[in-house]
Amino acid sequence: MTCPYLTEITMVFCQASPVRKLIPSDRISTASSCEADGYRGCALYREALGRALHNIEEHEEEKSIPAFERGA
Repeated sequence: MTCPYLTEITMVFCQASPVRKLIPSDRISTASSCEADGYRGCALYREALGRALHNIEEHEEEKSIPAFERGA
């Protein structure tokens, strides 16, 4: 006998978000900019991409400075 109160719900979350908050998939509108091909329009994705590119630029700038100028 199965429990009448037990139900199975598919949950989703945005991987670009720093906090993984699970959301039932049936409560997400299909017009979301984070779905399928429209993920580039997602604000969280753009923010995460901007942070990643900034970190890469900082790292590249650090590598371009000679070691004696860095104090190494």
